[in-house]
Amino acid sequence: MEIIHLEYPETPPEWPAVIALGFFDGVHTGHQHVLETARAEAEKRQLPSVVLTFDPHPKKVLGKGDEEIRYITPLERKLEKIAAAGIDRTYVVRFTREFSALSPQEFVDKYLIAAGARHVVAGFDYSYGRFGAGKMETIAFHSRGTFTHTTVREFGDGGEKVSSTRIRQLLASGDVKEAARLLGENYILRGKVIHGDARGRLIGFPTANIRPDFEYVIPRTGVYATRAHLEDGRVFDAMTNIGRRPTFYETGELSVESHLLDFDDNLYGQLITLEWVDFLRDEVAFDGIDSLKAQLAADRIATKSRLSI
Repeated sequence: MEIIHLEYPETPPEWPAVIALGFFDGVHTGHQHVLETARAEAEKRQLPSVVLTFDPHPKKVLGKGDEEIRYITPLERKLEKIAAAGIDRTYVVRFTREFSALSPQEFVDKYLIAAGARHVVAGFDYSYGRFGAGKMETIAFHSRGTFTHTTVREFGDGGEKVSSTRIRQLLASGDVKEAARLLGENYILRGKVIHGDARGRLIGFPTANIRPDFEYVIPRTGVYATRAHLEDGRVFDAMTNIGRRPTFYETGELSVESHLLDFDDNLYGQLITLEWVDFLRDEVAFDGIDSLKAQLAADRIATKSRLSI
C-alpha cells in the first residue's frame, strides 16, 4: 500500500479513486466493514481504493489542554491494518488548527473533488469541516455532483455500536477479551524494557519493567495473561501486572511489568510488544513475601491455562 503524508495546505494529488473517510483508531470490525465496502466499490468501478485519514486525533489539537488523549493503535499499526484490508493508497493528513478551520465545502473541494474522488464511503456518524458541520446527509450537496457516496450504517454487536470509544471503555475496565473480539485481534502495546527495583528477581519471578513508547490506552490495574513478542521474533507466554505494587509501596507509580514464562535472559533496552489475552485478577496488597510468591505461582498456572485455549 502506498502511503502519502500531507500537511495543510498540501492536498492529495488528483487520482480517480474510491475514497474511504475516517480516523480509524484501532481499525476495529466496524472500521473493517467500511474498508471492505470501499474496496468492493472500487473493484466494481475498476478504480483504486484510497483511505483519507488524520493524525493526531482532533481532540488532541482542539480539546482542552488538560484532556488526556489515548489511542488504541499508533499510526504505524493503523496503516498496517488498513493495508491488510486491501486498500491501495492512504493519505495521512496532519490534523492542525488550520486544517480544522476548513468549511465543509472547502474540505470536500480540496480533499475529495480535487483528489479525483469518484465515490466516497464513510460511516453514518462521520463528520467533516469546521465544527464537524458536514455530515453524511450533506455530502451529496457538497460533492457538487462530481462523486457518489455510500453511507455505511451502524455496525452493531450485542445490540450496541462497535466503536473505538466502546473498545477504550472495555480496555479501561480490564475486559481485554471482549475488546479483542471487537478489534478482530488481541490488543497490543509496545514499550522499552527499563530498569526497575529488581524485586521480582529476588523472589524468583523476574519481571521486565516496560515503558510504553506511545500514548496507548492502558488497561485497568490487575494481572493479565499476555504474550510477549521480542525484537528477535521469539514469543513467550507472560503474566503481566499493571499497577502500583501495593505490597511494597503505599503510593507507587503506575507500572507495566511482565514475567515471561520459561525465559531467563537480559531484556534491558529491548522493545517488547505485549499481546493482551485475558484478565486474571485484581491487583492486591499481600501481607508478606510468602503469600505473594504463592499467588504468583498460581498466576503462572492460570496464565498457562488461559493461553493454551
